[in-house]
Amino acid sequence: MSFGILKDRIQAEIGYYYNDINDLVLSVPQSPSKGVPGNSIAANVGSMYNTGLELTLTSYNITKPNFSWTTNFNFSTLKNEVTALAPGVTELLGVTGGLETTSKTIIGAPIGNILAVETRGVDPETGRRIYVNKAGKEVLFYFENSAATRWQYRDGSGVSPAITTAADAKVMGSPLPKYFGGLDNNITFHNLDFSLGLTYALGFKLYCGSKAGLRDQRWWNNSVEVYETAWSKPGDITNIPKPVMNDNISNGSSFPISENIEKGDYVKVRTVSLGYTFKKLPAVTNIEKIRLYAQIFNAYVFTNYSGSDPEVSTNGNANLTPGIDRNTAPQARTYTMGINISF
Repeated sequence: MSFGILKDRIQAEIGYYYNDINDLVLSVPQSPSKGVPGNSIAANVGSMYNTGLELTLTSYNITKPNFSWTTNFNFSTLKNEVTALAPGVTELLGVTGGLETTSKTIIGAPIGNILAVETRGVDPETGRRIYVNKAGKEVLFYFENSAATRWQYRDGSGVSPAITTAADAKVMGSPLPKYFGGLDNNITFHNLDFSLGLTYALGFKLYCGSKAGLRDQRWWNNSVEVYETAWSKPGDITNIPKPVMNDNISNGSSFPISENIEKGDYVKVRTVSLGYTFKKLPAVTNIEKIRLYAQIFNAYVFTNYSGSDPEVSTNGNANLTPGIDRNTAPQARTYTMGINISF
């Protein structure tokens, strides 16, 4: 649906979309007696859908011969749901770097949900990370103990079974934004032109695995927050446990923990450009106009996400493991200058 108001100075378009996707390529389990390597074959099975609303607004704020200002705004919603998997398959687990099981896809939920063990900060009395097992009971981890006594119930009732991703992890949120869009402003004043482009995404989670590495207690460099805020004496209130040499579990390096899951919401200054056009040129040159311009791409991001960039993903565009940031380099900020010549 499209319409305009104020003599079409403000124009709007509202739409609804529903995209039903069938015949996804998934691995279908096979009987071992068939002799198929890996006991599975790829087949066109499984389905999901994407649905949502789209709104586009265009505002002609100023329209004068030597001065114009136009604003374009777009807003979209997204709901994704998996409706079928391969026969005999109840879940798809996604692995990052060949090491961590970070994602889980099940029927009735979005694709590629973040999978992690729930944690509840650090026990003020012992300085140990508080984990929550599948039964909802709180468990403390003592790395320096023997393997038989490392995991203990926080209430003092004794030794607990080891916390693992397979047994105790649960879905912690979707890395797919619920809302996203952009805002563009274009201004011209005589021969000068300026544009500012923003993009945004809201309502999604990211797994900041980089934070796990920066807090790891093996022979690695730590972030300064470990020095400044790690637990050191009874009564300390902190989210970084007591440093213990070679402990690669308490901060999430061994398996994902909810401590390292963050909101990914952001507003990004995608492009900023400024140009000047020379139009009155000598006829002998046969040049109609010359435009000089400068542009910055990926200029700045407004976000509370602690990682390098809320748009990056260690696994690239992988559908089953989106939203995982494991020591990933941010998108580069690019400065460009150029000249356009029209004959």
